[in-house]
Amino acid sequence: MIKPDADLIFATVTSKIMKEQSLLMDDCFIDGTKIEADANKFKFVWKPITFHKRLGEKARNLIRIAGLSEADDNPGGLITSVYLANRLRELHDRIMSLNDADETNRLVKMAENLEAYLMKACEYEENERICGPNRNSYYKTDHDATAMCLKRDYYSGLGSNMHAAYQVQSAVCCGYICSYAVTQDRSDTYCFIPTLERFRKMHGFYPSRVCADAGYGCLDNYRFCDDNGITAFIKYMSWEGESTGRRPAVYELNDDDTITCLGNRKGQEVSIPDRHPKKAGSVFYRVNGCTGCDFMPYCRQFMTEKVADFKIFEVNRDFIRYKQQARDILLSVEGIEMRVNRSCQVEGCFGIMKQDFSYDRFRRTGLERVATELMLTALGMNIRKYMRNVAAPKVWTAPEGTVPQVFKKPSAKRLANRIAKKKPLQPKAGQKGL
Repeated sequence: MIKPDADLIFATVTSKIMKEQSLLMDDCFIDGTKIEADANKFKFVWKPITFHKRLGEKARNLIRIAGLSEADDNPGGLITSVYLANRLRELHDRIMSLNDADETNRLVKMAENLEAYLMKACEYEENERICGPNRNSYYKTDHDATAMCLKRDYYSGLGSNMHAAYQVQSAVCCGYICSYAVTQDRSDTYCFIPTLERFRKMHGFYPSRVCADAGYGCLDNYRFCDDNGITAFIKYMSWEGESTGRRPAVYELNDDDTITCLGNRKGQEVSIPDRHPKKAGSVFYRVNGCTGCDFMPYCRQFMTEKVADFKIFEVNRDFIRYKQQARDILLSVEGIEMRVNRSCQVEGCFGIMKQDFSYDRFRRTGLERVATELMLTALGMNIRKYMRNVAAPKVWTAPEGTVPQVFKKPSAKRLANRIAKKKPLQPKAGQKGL
């Protein structure tokens, strides 16, 4: 009875609580966690794309040797069971028309092999259908669960301990969970837009300001916020290294679409005839006069040519511009407030759920039933918080006189010393061209 109207029930009760306490949903804090599924962790299946390709090579070779028609419905791609069934039927018809015993025996053996390939292709197609296009594994006791490494696995063999789990996203406003999402993704990056879309579906609008950690810092998420008028307080992947000065950005994009490198040298956009950018939307920039630069050991640490007098950068201008905007707004006083409140509110929400209530494993199977279970849990937490907090929950504000934060200035000498102390890589490992 609850599942068909789960979102409506959750949105109605949560909106009423927010209205009773005169709270707004303008500021939203998003984070995700992985919660273990109620499935047998040892009974999971990897998506068999590699094996399916090998099967196709064997089957096409057998069809060619048997002299059957090679009108493949998917040439060069994954071989289909329908195609194999048609070739098997054609081979059986040929066997029935033969009078030569030796030739018949030879074709019968081929038919047996082709039938085995057909059965295997059916198995692979079923596994790929259950996995779907966006994930690589599923569990036999819960087809919607995906093989993931949980946080506790980071200390006991990352990649070797796989658990059946779901990715859970939470959007928190003023300490209350205002939206949620359960997905099969193994990372947070692609869950950001679906979580905000669910927020809009539940409440009829997007929040004015959104704060999230570095796991959500990608071009699509920045662009989505920009297109929908949302101020994005979203860190990017290299935030920690840049803020501490240990891994500073090697260039800055200027307003006139030029770049300035760490050595304060300007670079211009160039075209290289025999070379194309690795990523869509990127262009090449060239910086000259690198000889004698103090930052050369750090800037060229992954290059085979260490002493050239120029450096080629591949730059996605849109992404770098969004990153620099996010950096400036995160370092402001407003950004400091949002970052502190994010760590208190949404991280605290998951801490209460998983640590205090010991809710680290779902009790139901299937994506829809798991989502309904999470809705009831989140709604119970909101009602509990409302009953315990007669007054509106407190939100941290920056003290008077707080000044914007600045990144630590990178030290060329310190960066060069750290690069020199690194262990040598294996031959050709991590090396890149100019």
